[in-house]
Order: sequence, then C-alpha cells, then structure tokens
Amino acid sequence: MRSRPQVQTAAVVVLDLRGRATVRGENPPETSQSPLEVSRNAKTLNLELPIGSNEGPYDVALLDPSGTELLRTNAVAKLQDHIVVLKADVALAGIAPGSYFLGLRQRGLEWIRFPIRVL
Repeated sequence: MRSRPQVQTAAVVVLDLRGRATVRGENPPETSQSPLEVSRNAKTLNLELPIGSNEGPYDVALLDPSGTELLRTNAVAKLQDHIVVLKADVALAGIAPGSYFLGLRQRGLEWIRFPIRVL
C-alpha cells in the first residue's frame, strides 16, 4: 500500500504591507510594485498594516480590477510589537487564480488597494 506525501500549505499567510505604496480610489492607476501572492488555500491573512495605520475595525475585501467586491470580511487591527496587525479570516478556495486588489478601509473611508495575485 502506497501513500502520497501530504503537501502542507500555509493556512495562515503573513503579508507585510508596511513598505508598500498605497493606492486609493475607485480606479487605481497601474503600479510598478510586484503584487502580493497568496494561495487559494489560505484561511487567515495576518496583515502588517502600513506605518501610520490606526488600530480598530477594518473592512477587508478582494476586489477585481474593476473594483467589484468578490469577498469581504471585517476584522479588528491591534498593535503587536510596534506593528499594527489585522487578522482576517478569508475563504479564497472559490476564487479563480489571477490578479486582484486587496482592499482595506476603516469604516467611512475609501478603499486602500494593494495588488495581489491569488495562486
């Protein structure tokens, strides 16, 4: 009897947004920075928010290039070791691999977008 080796994929993905340029608004311009990469198997995103971000509630969304929300969840950012960290539960299994935007916003504010590639 043979068994296949199990492939371990990270259920928790850490994305460091601290050194990335933010893009605001409905129609973001093209950016030269490489997209973040996340597996469709990810269950939780630990987002290290850009410097100057506030603690508190945020909306987190996966947006297609036209700005349509494909997935949205809410999470609370907290200060941990001098970094504002947002832990968001996500379900990316139903999302087709491709290029999207990770959208973050505090209540009442516009989306801040980061290019992201779902693998």
